[in-house]
Amino acid sequence: MNPVWTEEDCGLHIWDLMRLQLGDLCDMASGKTPWPMRSCRRADRFQSRVVTSRNPKLAREAEESLTTKQRLASPWERRRPRTTQLRDMGGVSHQKFSAVDPDQRLFQPFPSEVVFENYVPRQFYIATLALRNRDKVPRLLNVILGNSPYFELISPSDEDYKVAAGMSSTYRILFRPDENKDYFDELIIITEREKFFVPIRAIGARAILDFPEQLNFTDCPVRFSTRKTLLVRNVGKREACYSITTLSPFSVDPSIGTLGVGEAMEVTVEFHPPKTGVYSSPMIVHYDTGEDVHKSLSGTAVDVNIRLDKSSLTVEKASITLSNQRSLVIHNQSAITAHFQWKRFVDQEEEERQKLRLQRQEEDKLHDVPKEHGVVPPLREHPSLPLCTFQNQGTEVQGDCMPFCNDIFTIVPMEGDILPNSSLEMNVIFKPKEARVYQETVYCDISGCETRLPLCLRGEGVGPHVELSCDQLSIGKVFVGSTHSYRVLLLNRGVVETHFSVVYPERAVGCCFTFTPREGMLLPFEHQVIGISFNATVLGQFTEEFQFSVKGSPEPLTLTVSGCVIGPAFHFDVSCLCFGEVSFGFPRTLCCRLTNTSSVPFNFNLRIPGDGSGAPSVTSFAQVSDSIGLSWRKRARGANKPAEFTIRPFTGTMCSEGHLDIQVTLCSNTVKRYKLALVVDVDGIGKELLSLPVRARCVIPTLRVLHPAVPFGRCSLKVPYQQMLTLVNDSNLPGCYWALPQENKAAAAVWYSSPEPRGIIQPHSSVEIPFTLEVQVTGKQDTVARVAVFGSKESPLKVHLLSTGEGPVVHVHPSEINFGSIQVLQDVSRTLHLSNQSVIPASFSAKMAGENSCWSIGPSQGVIPAKAEVSVAVTANLDDTEQFKDEVVLFIENSRTYIIPVQAVGIGTTIVIDKPFGPKLQLGPCFSLDPCCYRFQMTNKGRRTHLLYWTTEGGTTLQQCNHLPPISNTKGKVSSCGPVFTLQPLRTELMPGQTAEMVLEGSCRTPQVVKEKLLCHAIVGNEGVKNLIMQVDVTCEFIAPALQICTREITFRVEKHPGDVLTLQYKPLSLKNMCSLPLSVVLALEQPFSICTADQQPLPADAQPMKLRSGEELQLCIRFNPAYEEDLLIWAAEKALKIKFLEHPHEEQVTVRGEVSFPNLQMQTTALDFGCILNDTKDVRYMEMTNCSPLVVQYHWSFLKDSQVNPVRFMETEPLALGVEEVFDILPLHGELQPGQSQRVAFTFFGHANTVTQVTALCRVEGGPSYKVALRGEASHISYLLDTSEIDCGLQVFNKVTEAAVTLQNSGKLGFAFVVLSPGTGTAASPLPGMPLVVPSTGYVEPGKQQVLKVYYLPGVPGVFCRAFQMQVGHLEPEKISVKGEGTFPRIHLDLPRNIKGSAKYEKILEKAKEKLDKGSQRDEAVALGEAVAAEPRMDDSGTLWDVQLQMQMEEMLIEEHALEQQKALTSRPPEDTAFHQRVHRRLLKAELPEYILDFGYVVPGDIHTHIVKITNPGHYPASFHGDGYVLYNTGFSVCLDPVKRLPYCETKTFEACFDPQSASLPLGKVDVLLPIKVTRGPTFQVRLRAVVAEPSLCLSRDRLEFSAIQCGQCQEETIQLHNTFQVPCKWSISVNVPIKEF
Repeated sequence: MNPVWTEEDCGLHIWDLMRLQLGDLCDMASGKTPWPMRSCRRADRFQSRVVTSRNPKLAREAEESLTTKQRLASPWERRRPRTTQLRDMGGVSHQKFSAVDPDQRLFQPFPSEVVFENYVPRQFYIATLALRNRDKVPRLLNVILGNSPYFELISPSDEDYKVAAGMSSTYRILFRPDENKDYFDELIIITEREKFFVPIRAIGARAILDFPEQLNFTDCPVRFSTRKTLLVRNVGKREACYSITTLSPFSVDPSIGTLGVGEAMEVTVEFHPPKTGVYSSPMIVHYDTGEDVHKSLSGTAVDVNIRLDKSSLTVEKASITLSNQRSLVIHNQSAITAHFQWKRFVDQEEEERQKLRLQRQEEDKLHDVPKEHGVVPPLREHPSLPLCTFQNQGTEVQGDCMPFCNDIFTIVPMEGDILPNSSLEMNVIFKPKEARVYQETVYCDISGCETRLPLCLRGEGVGPHVELSCDQLSIGKVFVGSTHSYRVLLLNRGVVETHFSVVYPERAVGCCFTFTPREGMLLPFEHQVIGISFNATVLGQFTEEFQFSVKGSPEPLTLTVSGCVIGPAFHFDVSCLCFGEVSFGFPRTLCCRLTNTSSVPFNFNLRIPGDGSGAPSVTSFAQVSDSIGLSWRKRARGANKPAEFTIRPFTGTMCSEGHLDIQVTLCSNTVKRYKLALVVDVDGIGKELLSLPVRARCVIPTLRVLHPAVPFGRCSLKVPYQQMLTLVNDSNLPGCYWALPQENKAAAAVWYSSPEPRGIIQPHSSVEIPFTLEVQVTGKQDTVARVAVFGSKESPLKVHLLSTGEGPVVHVHPSEINFGSIQVLQDVSRTLHLSNQSVIPASFSAKMAGENSCWSIGPSQGVIPAKAEVSVAVTANLDDTEQFKDEVVLFIENSRTYIIPVQAVGIGTTIVIDKPFGPKLQLGPCFSLDPCCYRFQMTNKGRRTHLLYWTTEGGTTLQQCNHLPPISNTKGKVSSCGPVFTLQPLRTELMPGQTAEMVLEGSCRTPQVVKEKLLCHAIVGNEGVKNLIMQVDVTCEFIAPALQICTREITFRVEKHPGDVLTLQYKPLSLKNMCSLPLSVVLALEQPFSICTADQQPLPADAQPMKLRSGEELQLCIRFNPAYEEDLLIWAAEKALKIKFLEHPHEEQVTVRGEVSFPNLQMQTTALDFGCILNDTKDVRYMEMTNCSPLVVQYHWSFLKDSQVNPVRFMETEPLALGVEEVFDILPLHGELQPGQSQRVAFTFFGHANTVTQVTALCRVEGGPSYKVALRGEASHISYLLDTSEIDCGLQVFNKVTEAAVTLQNSGKLGFAFVVLSPGTGTAASPLPGMPLVVPSTGYVEPGKQQVLKVYYLPGVPGVFCRAFQMQVGHLEPEKISVKGEGTFPRIHLDLPRNIKGSAKYEKILEKAKEKLDKGSQRDEAVALGEAVAAEPRMDDSGTLWDVQLQMQMEEMLIEEHALEQQKALTSRPPEDTAFHQRVHRRLLKAELPEYILDFGYVVPGDIHTHIVKITNPGHYPASFHGDGYVLYNTGFSVCLDPVKRLPYCETKTFEACFDPQSASLPLGKVDVLLPIKVTRGPTFQVRLRAVVAEPSLCLSRDRLEFSAIQCGQCQEETIQLHNTFQVPCKWSISVNVPIKEF
């Protein structure tokens, strides 16, 4: 069970805890009972801090102090401890089996969770934890607490011990918090079987917002925002960081925020129900500490009395483009300001579905527009696309609502507000666009009504009266391509101007017509001339219909145009075009003439079907000028045939009766015979209307070579030679030839070409073709050249080119080169001479025969001029110490190759160092502890691997040593110890071309001179023998910095007596360099000290390090500024002068201290606030001050006179002339204090009437600082404000509790208590009738705060009420607050008589009602009601005229009498019985009222009698009622009475009552049924339905008539008497059966 701390407990002293622990240890040592088991000793020592869970009273007090989250969580809950590990019992105990179940713990902790609450920071608290052994044998127990600074565990024993079976071991947990926040830790309980945890929690301060547990919104208008404002205070002990969540239709503002402790704020709760009905929702307040508080919100939504004056509206006929309008009225008979808006759809669901449909349409249109217009990029890049078709719909979808928008009907205004109990007139404007009947249903979306109010709009549009002067037009025969014009008239015989446009048909002939104008405006009684232009383009008969679209007219006007189009006539002047034989590629031209014999021009196109569709044919002239020369061969193999015919002109316009000369050129690229035709196409008429035959034959002439072999003789290589080739043409046609270029010329042994490869050879002639030859290789060559004929598919003509090639001759000297022994890695050169003995240049190239050769040749290639000599240098650079051999290979182009042998021997080494290293290396002096480092690189530039070893002169290998041994020799002596220098790496293997980083380091702890000799041996390749390749002598001198300082501590002491002046203090400091190297000294010292030169000049802040040569001494001064602190307070400073060296990590330090003493005081506080006290009273506060300085202090108190603010401020209009001394007083005013002495000072505040004083008291210390103490005090009287002294409840239902609020505001500076005198009894939900209930009835209001008083009143009886209660604030006179209003109830009145006669009770009440009405108190109220009731009032059996007002008065008296009887039962039950009070409140309306009577009289079976009954609301409260039709089942009676909601005042509803005895198979006799009509929150009105079922009957005086004989033309009468013996009317008729005459 959780221990809880109360707020009244105080903290423990640490000495009490120590004494407690020592006492317990002594008791245990002496065998006494420990402290936790002896309650008497606990009470003697100190009061316990723990409220045990066994005391119900203390637990209740603790629960009241808990926060909201802790009230919700039960503190009495016992939780199962969390187990983390199971142990093997066999290893720690002989009792391996236990009687406790495995899922249970061996020890039961009590409580299961240790909780500390309501604690004070820095106080001690103790909680007790008991662990009971649940087993039947003793068990080991160990309790461990983590290393928490706030919790401490006090155990009965320091070690593990056993607990007897069934016994408990008690532990105490000590808790000392630093602040009022949450803490958490865990106790680890280790038993023989398991290890589990017991949590320790400390719950800090919590915030509590005093929201009401339940907030109810009763009878709120639907779809209207009803708000309630709550004044919420933070009654907790922590700042509230909160967030509030709730569910729709409730909302809270603000929903998130912060509220300080004791502060208040206004929270608005809004209720906006979308539909009628009852709503409830939780309001959850989330705190930042993790708690959630649930409150209840509830509300009831109802429809209010808002309606349209008509549900259908018909607007008179209007012509298109004109408008007409009618008015409409919306009646708001409710108490709210109703906001309305006209909508397109019946409800919100249909509106959402329409939005979704429009959104999908918009997406589809946006997707289809790029496809229709061929737009690939996004729409935003092409804003000119026609998006206007769905722009308006997109706007509606993007908006939050879809208001009514129609081009035909317009409602003004579309939306607005209607004040309570008022009406709004609006206009409906009808503007038709077409001649038809329009009908549209719109819906008024108005707050206060659940459903939208429908309105049906109707109107008819009258269109324009337009006609054509003729409806048919015949144009006869016309030539194709000719233009003709016609005119028709368009007449407007109406009174409205209209817009017209011409609609063209989609057929081809319709495109030949042009109407001018195509569209326009036609004024009333005016006409428009329409020009028609026809340009014939299609041959044949045609009939076209053109429509004139008239805006506003449902049917267009039609004009029919008919006619016939004929074509032109033309011919050629020749019968055939014959080209004869033509040579391939040579063009030929023939001419002809085309003549037009018709009177109309036409556009023609000439072409030759069968001609190629490819590129134009190639002529011989183009072939000769072609630089490539292969186009004709490739084009012949193309996919499309070339176009061989050229027609000029091939297209144009032929004038009427004109002619045109035409040239046809043939350039054949095909060897064949041509049988084609030249055809004529006429645009718009037809193809190949005329043809002209074309004949031709293409041949290729035969060419031959006169001499097929051409000799060139002996030729030097790459020297050009030229010869001529003769070509002969023996045919009658010209030919075109081409010497083909050489193929694969780069790989050919002989190159040939022709400077003039192409040409034309005329018939029976010859031409010479020049050929140029260049031999590329030596020897005899026979090269074949080819000559092609243009157009020929046979093999080209072959020509043999005969030649012999020759190359150069070169002599080389010397034939062998020997370099001898040379140093490795150095260049050594020899010369090689090349001599050209031939007449042509010789190209040569030289290289070494071996790979990776050590020799190089320069130049390695070149050209030897004819009859000249060139020298070539051969250079050797050996990379190893061995013999090298190689060969120089010399290549002579187109000649022989020479081989020259070379050899050399290498000496020296191939290891190279990048820095100077040997034979001696002087490192110079160096500071000890500072390593001396020398870095270099070793590179193996040889071709064999070198394994290097570093040793000393005696063969000692160098070792890496991190700590050198101490050296005792002084400066100038050489070290005799082992090696000081280290070389890394000591062993190095260098591959060919590899470089190694080498580091030579030396370090020594003591000053000394070190000299060592380093030897480097190498094993080269696979030799296996070390060879000495390097020897180095290394010398270095190690020294340590030495600085001589005159003193190690500098102290300044200054005492400031009154009258003394503080000056700068100086003390000398000298530094001397005692080492052999210069030192760079860096000095650092902080304020108020500084470093100065010997002449007391301060060093700059950014001074460079001071250089001290060996033996140089530096004189300085240390300056102390005692005036560094300017507040005259005692202060001391201690800093360190740090001396650092840039060359060595050693650091020196000198301590510098300064002390300055002033006369000082220590004040207990710096501000005294007396608060606000009553006028003409005083208050005394005390403060202690102490002399904390070593000097005698003389002080004097005074008030600060030169303050910028007036120290005394009066709250009245006329200020009083008061001084500061009359408001505040200080004792003693002056005195003297010895060092360490204290003095108590008294401050007195005199509260003069209505003053606010704020001054500063100044304590001046002679020779020391001045201390300021802010004094503030205020005197005032009690002042308050009430927002109202009269509560007008208005019209209220008398059995319903009405709620009002009165705000009491403290407008003064003093808090006060208030009390309501005779506040009433009962609860807020059920107060006593007729007595106001005020909650809260007592309280206290802080200055500037306010208190909201809730006033609950139950009228109890109908009628006007006025009650009052008194509220007293402080000692002031009580304030009277009145509550007034009128109690009423929903009621109805039927235009039927009442059943009163014969009832003594009703007759007595009737007499009292008449007497009351005779006084005239309510006579005027029936004036408006008389028009709503039936025109002829009904009479009862006694003939009395029942006045509506009299019936209302009688009903009120009956309900009042019944309510008073029910109220007597309330006094017998206590106010806490809420359920009983609620039942009594509901029974207040169940009074028995006189019945209404509806008598149908006598009814014959088979007849149906009906009666229309009017129901009127005679009261000011809206009435909702319904009839119980189930009671009429199988009685013959039926009523058509639907439930009616909120029938307004003086409004009437009708229903039909029917009686059909045959439908229920009723027997003859009386039928009597009672129909109840239940009024919501009102009484039940009974209607008694009566009828008598009876059958009609007639008695005849005789059943036979006998007429005597009479003469023709005379008449005889007989009489029959009919008698109705029943009370049922009987309708009768007589029919005569005429006998049939027989012939």
